[in-house]
Amino acid sequence: MDNKTLKQRINLANILADLSGDIIKQYFRHANLQAETKETEVSSIVTIADQLAENAMVDRIKKEYPDDGIIREEGENIAAKSGYAWVLDPIDGTASFVKGLPIFGTLIALVDINNNLPLLGCVNQPILKERWLGIREEKTSFNSETIHNPYKDRDNYKLTEACLTSTTPLMFITPRQQAIATRLQTVCRRTAFGGDCYNYVCLAMGWSGMPLIVLESDLKYYDFCALIPIIEGVGGIITDWQGNSLNSHSTEVLAASNQNLHQQALEIIANQE
Repeated sequence: MDNKTLKQRINLANILADLSGDIIKQYFRHANLQAETKETEVSSIVTIADQLAENAMVDRIKKEYPDDGIIREEGENIAAKSGYAWVLDPIDGTASFVKGLPIFGTLIALVDINNNLPLLGCVNQPILKERWLGIREEKTSFNSETIHNPYKDRDNYKLTEACLTSTTPLMFITPRQQAIATRLQTVCRRTAFGGDCYNYVCLAMGWSGMPLIVLESDLKYYDFCALIPIIEGVGGIITDWQGNSLNSHSTEVLAASNQNLHQQALEIIANQE
C-alpha cells in the first residue's frame, strides 16, 4: 500500500473512531441499558451501544472502500476483494462499560490479508478522549503525540520485578492454560486482573510502576489485532504463547514491555507445555 493510500485509510480510521465514540458516549452510564450475555463465550456481554457503534463503522467503510473486507465482533464478516480488511471491536471491555468504568476502548485495525500484516491499529477511549494510533514500522502516537516506552531498553529487569496482568482468570480454560497462568502468577512480582485493551495501552505508555507482562487466552482476532502496531511501535513485544507472530487464528497472546522480559516469559511457558 502506497503512502497516499495509507494516509487515506488512517484518516478513515480516525473518522470511524469519532463515529463510534459519539454513539458510545450516548449510552455510557445509562441505567437499564439493553444488554445480553453471549452464551458461547466466557464473560462476554454485548449491548445496544456495541451493535450501533459497529454498524456505523461498517456503513462508513462500505461507503468509502466497498472492496475492503470487514472482520467484526457483532455481525457477519465481509470478504475482502481489495486485499485489505478492517478488524473491528466496537467496545473492548464491555464489562467495564456496563459498570460505568471508562477503561474500555474501540479497536480499529487495517490488515493486509495476503501477507498477514496489521498495517494500522487504533484504540479510542471516547469518555476520556484518549486515542492511540499505531502504524506498521512507525512510532506509536497518543492523542497525536509520539509516545515513549520507558521500559523498552531496560533489559536488566527480571520477571520477579514485573506485573503480570490478564483481563480475567476465567479466560484460562484448559488445564495447560491454567498451569501456565498459575506459574507466571507465582514468578511475577504482582498479578492484576481486569483491564481488557487498557492493559496493552498501559504497557505501551509505560504508565505502570513496573514493567508489564500481559498474558491472555480465549481471544478473537478483533480482541488484539489493533493492538499489534501499537505495542510494536513503542518497542514492546506481542506474540502468541510460542513466540510466533499473531494471526487471525491465534487465541493466546503474550505481550511484554521489552524483548528480555518477553523471552523470560516464553521460557516459563515452554517449561509448562
